[in-house]
Amino acid sequence: MKTKAQQRRQAADVHIISPTRKHKPSNGARDPERTRRKLLDSAYREFAALGFHGASVEKICESAGVSKQILFHHFGSKEKIYLEVLEKAYEASRAQDPEFDSDRLDPIAAMRHLVGISFDHLRANRAFVRLLADENSNKGRHIRQSKKLQAIYVPLIERIAKTLRRGEEAGVFRAGVDPNNFYISISALSFFYFSNIYTLQAALVIDMESQAALDARRAHVMDFAMAAIAKQTPGRSNRRKRDASMA
Repeated sequence: MKTKAQQRRQAADVHIISPTRKHKPSNGARDPERTRRKLLDSAYREFAALGFHGASVEKICESAGVSKQILFHHFGSKEKIYLEVLEKAYEASRAQDPEFDSDRLDPIAAMRHLVGISFDHLRANRAFVRLLADENSNKGRHIRQSKKLQAIYVPLIERIAKTLRRGEEAGVFRAGVDPNNFYISISALSFFYFSNIYTLQAALVIDMESQAALDARRAHVMDFAMAAIAKQTPGRSNRRKRDASMA
């Protein structure tokens, strides 16, 4: 018997995009929602691989097994399906958030979990990294038109802010940490690793895609992020000031 969490994930899978999802052969019955999902998944693969400008509507349709007319019927244009791919990809990146009750854990455990799942999503979804890199190369021209993006991220930032406050009240986090800046920092620590993995491998001559390297990076990101918000003890703070004055 499936748990409630598994049932929610199964229900969400109907709507959330995936560039690797396998679709069952059609039984011949008309199913507009299934067609939309196939087109979105196909478009995700194409846009992530070639970017907005390099992606081909013909290839998207060929992969989805439909005509161009069907794509334009459902989405209207290449720009509109690209925007929906972006929005669905963002939704997928935060899909696990509602399943996690941060209030049930102490602030340190809760924050480590939040940092960890951000890394884990990028680790498992390199297409998302490529998609965002392409949209940033276009200066966010498409995603700025979204009416959904802020609603996707508001609950996350609120959860981070609440966890920071709980940690401050418990005496384990330092005061005044900005939740937006903290989120940007933990995103950068994870995103840069995957967006620049090939150039970093060439420069550092290490295998950054091995399971051991990925596990080590995840642990480093979590430790680095938690150290940044940890409340300083008087002795440690004085040592830092002394070391700085000697530098």
